[in-house]
Amino acid sequence: MRRATILGWLALSLSHAAAAGEFRLILEGEAGVRNDGSYGRLNQQVDQEEAVRDQSLGRAGLNLQLSYALQRLNLALGYSPSYERSLDDADISGTTHRLDFGLVGDLTRRLQLDVRERLLSTPNIDLYAPAAVPETTTVTRRGDQLSHALDVTLNHKFSRRSSLVLGVDHSLRRYEDENLFDSEALGARIGAGFDLQRGHRIEVSAGAGQYDYQDRGDSDVRTLGVAWAYDLTPANHLRLEAGAYSVDSTERLLRVLPGDPDDPEAPAVTETVLARDSREGWRGGLQFAQERQLIRWALGLSHDISPGAGIGRAVEADNAFAGISVPVGRRLELGLDGSASRQSALSSSNIDGLDDDRGDELTEFAAGTARASWALGQALRIQGGYSRVWQSSRVAAFGDLNYDRYFLSLAFRIYSSGEPPKTPESLGRPTDEEPDSQ
Repeated sequence: MRRATILGWLALSLSHAAAAGEFRLILEGEAGVRNDGSYGRLNQQVDQEEAVRDQSLGRAGLNLQLSYALQRLNLALGYSPSYERSLDDADISGTTHRLDFGLVGDLTRRLQLDVRERLLSTPNIDLYAPAAVPETTTVTRRGDQLSHALDVTLNHKFSRRSSLVLGVDHSLRRYEDENLFDSEALGARIGAGFDLQRGHRIEVSAGAGQYDYQDRGDSDVRTLGVAWAYDLTPANHLRLEAGAYSVDSTERLLRVLPGDPDDPEAPAVTETVLARDSREGWRGGLQFAQERQLIRWALGLSHDISPGAGIGRAVEADNAFAGISVPVGRRLELGLDGSASRQSALSSSNIDGLDDDRGDELTEFAAGTARASWALGQALRIQGGYSRVWQSSRVAAFGDLNYDRYFLSLAFRIYSSGEPPKTPESLGRPTDEEPDSQ
């Protein structure tokens, strides 16, 4: 009875939403197989000449996409939970959750709200979806990892050509592996935007934040930046950023001291010492995208201060992504996606867990994916592809990885409201109204 009540309430809510605005929803089920080559069986303790079996996994999940458009509000959500289990070893299994949410709304005729949230919880890297933003990526040898990012921006228009921008952001990384360090970052920023002419915009901003590594330490960060955004056409967008950062870091380190020199059996003594460091550097970025119905592509580059992924201290992060999607006829779609990420130390001292000395680079990652999607009517779709994943790391818990990935799946439609939903990255301004003259 309760289940029927919930389903009835959900159906009523969906019908009401569709009547009140433009509501689009697609729910798909998905089942398939994936082969990750030697990933998961790689071990630095194993002789390199020892044969390593490929790891094959079965995968089943859901893919929910929805968007809702009103006169003063646009929102979009994508959520994909999936369960994977090794076909050879029942002890190897895991659940992946991927969420992407975006909201753009006019709170008043002068004040605009922009919200973006992304979450990924996975026992392995997930390359089923193309990269959308330049972000730090690493692959752990064991254990689950969770990454979450939330950004909220308020844009208040003073006039047709100037505006005040306020924002807060929060990010979180969690690792099951005890040899990796969790991190949490909280920041705020203030800036101003100036529309020089139609399609041209300049923004200046200043920000402050803190990176928290629990018992490991923390870092206080300050940033300055200038950005130029240019809409070449309604479907082509270019953005360039440049600036500087400064960071003050405090690390808590354990120092082992010898015991009583007159007593050989005396145990060693440990004490906690604080290591402080201050650094400055530059930051910059580029994003270029085309959002057309036939051909969609995007690329991005970034160099910035970062809380780091599993390192336990602030690092310089270089990230890049590129992707293109091209339809071939009415049923076939082909795509190529690539991403790269590098974490570099601000200081080479006091970093635990390094297995060699290769310079300032702590982790380097690159992955490329070729994918295809073939529609079998309105309700079925076959997806397949190949990925190459490479990683080099001075942090033993990440390790050096080099493996191939093959995946094949069948997606079947459970429910569709009609038109395909918008994606969070494609949300635009709800209205084109000019602000009040008051």
